[in-house]
Amino acid sequence: MGSLTPGKKGMRLSPDHPKGLGGWLVLIQIGLYVTLIRSFLMVYDFFINTRVSESWYALTNPDSAAYHALWKPTLIFEVSANAVVILLSVYLLTLLYNKQAVFPRWLIFFYIIGLLLQVVLIALVSNLPDSAELADNSGLLSNLARSLLTNLIWTAYILRSKRVRNTFVN
Repeated sequence: MGSLTPGKKGMRLSPDHPKGLGGWLVLIQIGLYVTLIRSFLMVYDFFINTRVSESWYALTNPDSAAYHALWKPTLIFEVSANAVVILLSVYLLTLLYNKQAVFPRWLIFFYIIGLLLQVVLIALVSNLPDSAELADNSGLLSNLARSLLTNLIWTAYILRSKRVRNTFVN
């Protein structure tokens, strides 16, 4: 049936349903760590390889043949977006392990922000020269479709799961 536990508004009945960070929540944890690592590596690569290399100069210098006015804002947007994703991932992992009640809402917000960042990046890249080739090589549209489907599935899980409801109560 359940057990009585103290709450903010007196005693409440806690169901004996699944709770804790097990089950499908493990995949969400893994996804957050993978996202954190991928974003960190992209920011690291930008500062180590792109920013100090000849390719940065070739793309952002008006005297260069490969120059286009949108290259610099596009590259800066991408690295900034990844920095935001890093910060949000760390914040979400903190909420997750502290089992904070706001975690499900922040996770859904994280998914929405991620999709919006991808849409903006696609819009920026589509205005660059040879953008069709860039979009095909990096799979921007297929990544967006995959992200949308994945986010819809995990959002449905977060909203309907008894484990999520029983775990994030603090």
